[in-house]
Amino acid sequence: MTTRFNNWLLNVGIVLSLAVAVTLFYAFFIRVTTVAPDPHRFDNPGNLLGDIIQVNILNATGENGLAQQMMEYLRNEGFDVLGTDNYPDGILEKSVILDRIGNLDAAQQVALSIGLPASAISQDVRPEYFFDATVVIGKDFKEIRPWRINDVEDSLDVEVAIPDSIQ
Repeated sequence: MTTRFNNWLLNVGIVLSLAVAVTLFYAFFIRVTTVAPDPHRFDNPGNLLGDIIQVNILNATGENGLAQQMMEYLRNEGFDVLGTDNYPDGILEKSVILDRIGNLDAAQQVALSIGLPASAISQDVRPEYFFDATVVIGKDFKEIRPWRINDVEDSLDVEVAIPDSIQ
């Protein structure tokens, strides 16, 4: 009887070890193959100080506080956010990233970080600006990463109804 129990424990241990090994291999594979944004400049055409991509954020939604939330998200991603403001030309339907110094690589890293496609990047080079890119948050903001993550977390919160008879 003891031998049979020992064999069963050994089999369970082998299965659990294999499950852990497969999980670790999968996590390693995803980590190696997933493209991650890099907040460092690849080149520095405007001779800006430092090697961290500098970003300005404009809110073009008409809703308060979104630029501040984007600033916190990008700072957590390692970018240098210089400031936030409202978009002066009104409301935009789609979020865009504006390349400000002719460094398309920097704008692409910002787009990758917030989940915007490369088609959302346009060049609006301004020699008087001393930052790499401007993120203009449009009315489609719930489709980009800072708010899409919150939606996933909110959907995971499950409320359990407790019957009155138990309370």
